[in-house]
Amino acid sequence: RSCFQMAGSAGDETYAKNETVLALHGPKLYKAKISKVKPATSDEEAQYYVHYHKWSKKWDEWITAERIKKFSAENEKLQKNLEARYEKKMKGKANKSKKRQREEVEEEHPSPGMKITLPAELKKRLIDDWEHINRHDRVMQLPVKPSVEEILNFYLSNIIEENKKPSTKDVKQSEISKNIVNALKIYFEHSLGQMLLYRLERPLYEEKVKAADNTAISMYGAIHLLRLFVKMPTLCESTGLTDQQKEAIGREINNLCGHIVKKKSHILRGEYKKQSKEHLEKAKNVR
Repeated sequence: RSCFQMAGSAGDETYAKNETVLALHGPKLYKAKISKVKPATSDEEAQYYVHYHKWSKKWDEWITAERIKKFSAENEKLQKNLEARYEKKMKGKANKSKKRQREEVEEEHPSPGMKITLPAELKKRLIDDWEHINRHDRVMQLPVKPSVEEILNFYLSNIIEENKKPSTKDVKQSEISKNIVNALKIYFEHSLGQMLLYRLERPLYEEKVKAADNTAISMYGAIHLLRLFVKMPTLCESTGLTDQQKEAIGREINNLCGHIVKKKSHILRGEYKKQSKEHLEKAKNVR
């Protein structure tokens, strides 16, 4: 148990707007100010929107009372204790890491595997997507245009046309790209319902895809495709793919990300809509 837990739960405390507090972020307590308050309801406990002192506003977040302590001399001591424990732990990890580096023998042929690097702009889109759904109860409406199928087909047609030019002619690469794009369609179709949806999105998936017998690649768009890209290294880890094949898939996905950024005004589309109470209740019961 951490010092924070040992000091007792703050779950029964209440806090006011503009109150200065100590808020738990990761393993440490930080000085913060409460800028908004959502009072408790019969279904949910109170929530507080905090701004961490001297931090960028991008770190502002909604948290519950369990992560908050009153700003007092006693709790400032707790803050210092947590800081000391964290520093000691990190120092220990650093020493162990150096020891392992001395003891381990470097592999002669290390396996690099799949390397996918999402551009910062696309990472930001995924963060915004998470906040729309999990903080504001807004879900992307279906169908999304362009769809995953349309995005991948358009990308592939560009690749094939580019590889037909005398200066960049590469029929073999066109065939490789075609195979990978087709594989991504299959991965998306099979993975969407299993691991690419948030709970709040599942009722719409059940209604618009499963019940209506539509394909996932024809109903969802770029944001859900980006979610697949993030999961691809894990999905391919337990397959029989060689490292060379995994690297080829990684390169193709990185190229696709570049294509999406380049064509973002046409590809990164979709409408988020606030969900009704009925939908929220239905989402709670979906597994």
